Amino acid sequence: MRCIAMLVALIALPATAQSLGDLGGLTKSLPGLGAVGVPAPIKHMLDHASDNALDKLGKPGAFSADKAIRIGLPALGGGGVMGKLLGGAAEQLGNSGAMKGLADRLNRAAEAGARGAKPIMRQAIDRMTIADAGKIATGGGDAATEYLRKSSSDAVVAQLRPLVASELEKTGVLKHVSALLPGIGAEQLTDHVARGTASGIFQYMGKEEAHLRGGGASGLLSDKVR
Repeated sequence: MRCIAMLVALIALPATAQSLGDLGGLTKSLPGLGAVGVPAPIKHMLDHASDNALDKLGKPGAFSADKAIRIGLPALGGGGVMGKLLGGAAEQLGNSGAMKGLADRLNRAAEAGARGAKPIMRQAIDRMTIADAGKIATGGGDAATEYLRKSSSDAVVAQLRPLVASELEKTGVLKHVSALLPGIGAEQLTDHVARGTASGIFQYMGKEEAHLRGGGASGLLSDKVR
């Protein structure tokens, strides 16, 4: 009964930056509640951070304009750093303009994925349990986003693949990449873009979370979440 009463009090806390800190202490004294859903203040913060990040990333040019998340052509043989163009191959083919055009379309596919990712991220957030809440509430910065990245990254990528594949198919990217970069198949390219999309989402979500935990928390976290 004591645990149930404390849980009710925890969920009833207002969604403010101070309440996140209060959650950290309360969750440590609630043994045996690992399967209970995450408390509202933390869920509201994550929902806001996710929605704000996706609203930004879904805009035209969002991925291409930010070199920190920009998606380049995948390296042959699986080596190299994701995001770097194969400049040597482009120079050899004398077709660097076409290579850049392909990279631009990969980023447009990422933006399309971001526009459809709100339900995906909400599902990842809803899968969190109260066992994670204490560490997340007191972790500061982007602790919640890092938790989601570690626990849900593969699931997010898997759900992004169909969105990305549809856009790549629509723009004819798969056909052009096969012609310019032999050995890069449709599945490999789709996975490359889906993982780049997820990485960009988590990066932007982390920034939004840090904002909500700081100066933006008192205003944004008190609003009702859709």
